[in-house]
Amino acid sequence: MDKLPKGWKLYQFDEIANFIDYRGYTPTKIDSGVQLITAKNVRVGFLNIEPREFISEDEYKVRMTRGFPHNGDVLFTTEAPLGYAAILDLNYKVAIGQRLITLHAKNNNYTSKFLLYSLLSTQFQKELFEKATGTTVKGIKSSILKKFQIPLPNIQEQTRIVAKLEALFTRIDKSIILLEENIKHTKGLMASVLEQMFEKLKSESTIYKIKEIAEIKGGKRLPKGESIQDEKTDYPYIRVTDFTNDGTIDVNSVKYMTQSVHEQIKRYIITSKDLYISIAGTIGKTGIIPKELENANLTENAARLVFKSNLKINNRFVYYFTLSDNFKDQVGLATKIVAQPKLALTRLAEVELPIPSIEIQNKEVMVFDELSRKFQEINSEQLSKLAYLKALKSSILDRAFKGEL
Repeated sequence: MDKLPKGWKLYQFDEIANFIDYRGYTPTKIDSGVQLITAKNVRVGFLNIEPREFISEDEYKVRMTRGFPHNGDVLFTTEAPLGYAAILDLNYKVAIGQRLITLHAKNNNYTSKFLLYSLLSTQFQKELFEKATGTTVKGIKSSILKKFQIPLPNIQEQTRIVAKLEALFTRIDKSIILLEENIKHTKGLMASVLEQMFEKLKSESTIYKIKEIAEIKGGKRLPKGESIQDEKTDYPYIRVTDFTNDGTIDVNSVKYMTQSVHEQIKRYIITSKDLYISIAGTIGKTGIIPKELENANLTENAARLVFKSNLKINNRFVYYFTLSDNFKDQVGLATKIVAQPKLALTRLAEVELPIPSIEIQNKEVMVFDELSRKFQEINSEQLSKLAYLKALKSSILDRAFKGEL
């Protein structure tokens, strides 16, 4: 912070809060028992108790030897996702999972809500990401976080600022929740419409299993000790993080390999005639690579469908089927499975879909493309409004911590 508002003081983080870091211990999860609050439950400013995970009483006692969490403690994510914060306010005991720390006030120097807003402010988040370490997953060590400088006014001023922020945020948050629900509804509506369209095609189609129309081939991880690079070469390496939400690849995020690395895994490539699907991490994202990435290497966290040459298959037709509720149900993505580790290729192979003549496929793809374009326009407009509201919240927070509220 360039200049503190009048009456505010800077404190080193560990001067005002006790830190309990729960890293380094992985409990065994069970179907019921003591709820385990994980980084997945902590959102930006609030706690979401779904998904629910549980550990036994014995595990709870072991887990909490570092310190028991209290209502009013601030929960903070130290990685994946980094920098999310929420206040613990539940009427039952919970255990705290990895990648989380609890912050408990030492000397009544702050209110929990004021600290929460401090942690979500642009200034704090900027410093957080500047000091975070890690290549693929950014994280912050407690020892570094403890040295951060936290600006605080007196308790009365904190209370006033929090009241003002909450009055403003209540209206904004209602709009954000409504928009997020609309975005979910839009995605669900697209899947539902496709479901109906594919159902109508059954009467003029042959029902095939995926294994009957395509070979399912996995990708390949980099050889041990090798890494990808930003510098462009003739050998792109496509990761799941490069998969977009509209069925293609973000070419600007793609990393590259050297020729020597490519030579070691050159059989694990993908073409624009194939269809990719993510099978680990973010499961079930499908699409087709652009021609400029022809014969790129594919990550081990994805598989590709290589369509058989004796059948006439439009890969965009199959892509649109993968967006339908029917496909999601057959591969197990329609049900809310907690922490599904990987999509089974044997299950993918058994998925059934209608395949009409190539003329009908091509005709339907044109209809699907137009439908997709319209839904993307709606979604883009909603995302733009959502980004504006979130930026407005950030702007209001910045004003608060400049003493302008």
